[in-house]
Amino acid sequence: MPPKGSRKKRTRQTKVVTTNAGGNEEAAPVALKNDSTSKVATRMTLAGLPLDLLSEIYALLHPVDLLQLARMSKVFRKVLMNRQASRKMIWLPALASIRGLPPCPKDLAEPRYINLLLESTCDVRPPTSLPTRLGDPNSKTSDGCDYLNFMHSNKLPNGLPEDFETMVPASCYTFRRSLSRPGLVSGGVADKNREEVFLYDLDAVKVLKEEYDLTKKAKEHKLWMERKQKEMRTKIQFYKECTEFLQAQIEEEREAEHKHMEALKDKRSEQIFKKLPKIGYTEECRTFFELNPKEYMAPEHVREYCRKLVPKELTDEEWPVIKDSMVAFMKTAREHNSRNFKAKVVLARMDKLLKPAYTKYVFSKPPNTVVLTTAEITMMPEWREVLCTKPLDKELTSEDSAKAVAAMDSFVTSTIAIRTEELLDLVRKSKAYEGKEVMTDTLLLASTIFKCHCDNKSTYPDILTHSCHNYNFFNAEGKSNGKPEAGYEVIVEGWRDTWHSKVWVGLHSKCKFDEDAHELMLEMLDTLGMARSTTSTEMQDLQPYIVVLDPKGLKGMRWEKALYNCKHHKKAELNHKCFAKLEDAGHITKAQALEASRQRSPNPSCFHCTNNIVHMMYQWEAGCDDSIASHLMEHCGIEHPDGPDGLKAYSDSFRLYQEEAWWIAEEEDIQV
Repeated sequence: MPPKGSRKKRTRQTKVVTTNAGGNEEAAPVALKNDSTSKVATRMTLAGLPLDLLSEIYALLHPVDLLQLARMSKVFRKVLMNRQASRKMIWLPALASIRGLPPCPKDLAEPRYINLLLESTCDVRPPTSLPTRLGDPNSKTSDGCDYLNFMHSNKLPNGLPEDFETMVPASCYTFRRSLSRPGLVSGGVADKNREEVFLYDLDAVKVLKEEYDLTKKAKEHKLWMERKQKEMRTKIQFYKECTEFLQAQIEEEREAEHKHMEALKDKRSEQIFKKLPKIGYTEECRTFFELNPKEYMAPEHVREYCRKLVPKELTDEEWPVIKDSMVAFMKTAREHNSRNFKAKVVLARMDKLLKPAYTKYVFSKPPNTVVLTTAEITMMPEWREVLCTKPLDKELTSEDSAKAVAAMDSFVTSTIAIRTEELLDLVRKSKAYEGKEVMTDTLLLASTIFKCHCDNKSTYPDILTHSCHNYNFFNAEGKSNGKPEAGYEVIVEGWRDTWHSKVWVGLHSKCKFDEDAHELMLEMLDTLGMARSTTSTEMQDLQPYIVVLDPKGLKGMRWEKALYNCKHHKKAELNHKCFAKLEDAGHITKAQALEASRQRSPNPSCFHCTNNIVHMMYQWEAGCDDSIASHLMEHCGIEHPDGPDGLKAYSDSFRLYQEEAWWIAEEEDIQV
């Protein structure tokens, strides 16, 4: 009986395929797909590749990839884990391809070295013979978390050699699994005194003890210990090299990831700024790239944009979602550009008209005359009208500023008079001048001393330039009571990036007339035989030395340092003397020598930027010129109408001091 099924399936079918090879036709039978009796092998596995091809593939792989390949198949494992067959041809070249990798130790196979250093799986087998990481619950320890093979020294076998700690591996860290965190966490081992406790490898200790017991003679013991200690030092050095290598790898990965993210952000920005010009924001996009948003000093709206920038490419589907926010950003950029343009125009007008005019005015006054800063002059109504209300596209001339120049003298005089009156009120409220007439001349006395909350002592007119009463121009808005309105923001923007100056914001609330310093100064003048009407300028010219009657020992010092250092008068008895005159000829000679060699601290305040010259960093450089003339010319670009000679003459006679306690404290004393 014939078999069941279609006759086609049981009939062997062939198909004649005609090919033309060199003009000759020939027929070749080709097996069809439904022919179950004829099969042709069409696939070749990776393991079936010839050895020379596999060697070429091995040479291109990373050591970690080689290790993972060996775990995939017995065929690969048979080759890669055969040290004799694969070490020189495969593993050593693979290790050499990794920059900075420490060489593999001689007692360690290359695959195991790579596993320990670069893999996340542990190579240690605990007593259960199960491969596990330290801290894995499957390690079958007493508490289910710590690996038992590491022991405290008091649990190790007896009879160990001296200094065994220097011959076996140890660690002060254990690895645990937290109940609240699934990842492994490490923790330091400490005793009740919070001192580190080292745990030692029990297997290594047992091997060490066995070797130690085999040595009998003392000389052998000594040589054996030296050899073991040397081996341990080599291992520790190897450990340090591996740690440095891994740390370098981590830093490289972080840097590469950071560069990748930044590249994605840059590409996204380019994609965004290709779309924005199409809707009318061409100028804003150009300005954005000119400002370089990666710089720290980028405008706030640019920094805000960079913080929100997502590190991924922009898609056509995503653009409608973020379009509104980008348009809002561009509007902010447009406002910033407008303010920036106005500020640049105003700043150019300051440089061309205001700065030369005010410089000429200042140099027309005696060097020690109290004047205002250039920033304060810009806030005059007349100058604000010239700088801010004139059309920005108009080129101004000296005729436009003639009215403002003529009003400068009266503005400076009246402003200084108002501030001087504030100081006179402080003097009138003091106990020393209660019921007495206080005039402007009273402020000039050496005994009229003011004390600020910073504990700095100042006389007039130094107190007017004291930093506690003057703030940076663009930070003084919230400190000043009388903030001008018209043009204020534009002028501030103009000063922000180029000119750095300060403006008066009023006396600090804790500024007061220093009663104690006043009494001390009067006693000092009496001791020196000088009149009580001596001014602070005269004291600066004379620079007298005096003896401080300190219970801890008598010391001779300059008058100003004596004023700062003498504090025991507060608790002294009535009529107690604090000072004595320096009368010994040897002491006077020593004082004269000290004064001649003393590095003076005039610390004048620049009328343009109000920086204290003594605080400028360049003055500490070797061979630098720390004079007010050098500062005005190099830092502020101020030129004297009479040239460099006129500027030097002005600088040499400058005496607007702002003494600093820390500077005075460094002065040398005279042992009396």
